[in-house]
Amino acid sequence: MIVQATTAQVGVILAQVQIKPDDSKAPGINALKDLVNGLAAYAVIAAVAAVLLGGIAWALGERMGLDRASAIGKGGVLAGFGLAFLVGAAAAVVNFFLATGATASSGTPDQPKALDRPAAVRMLDPGDHNQAPSPWPF
Repeated sequence: MIVQATTAQVGVILAQVQIKPDDSKAPGINALKDLVNGLAAYAVIAAVAAVLLGGIAWALGERMGLDRASAIGKGGVLAGFGLAFLVGAAAAVVNFFLATGATASSGTPDQPKALDRPAAVRMLDPGDHNQAPSPWPF
């Protein structure tokens, strides 16, 4: 009896929790945004430097027959492009997952859970009217 009442109260409390990110409610948010944008600027500069230095090592390694320098140069160019991609896509990827998470539901009793299996669908041949239903759902 006590366990059921406690469980019901916890369920009511948990059902009322909502998270909505709001910039106006966080003190110092502008300073934090400036810090993140500054770090992104440093990362972009590092990406450009990696592409330039990797390109130089790649070109000189190919020209001078230094296979190891050439391979390291290729890796530097790819790392620079990868870093630039991550800096550019970071906000879009985080916003995508934030929006996807905001649409998730906990599956209250009135509403089915998102991960429940669908009901089995039985396919019958429309031309065969004497077909007995199969006990198998597939």
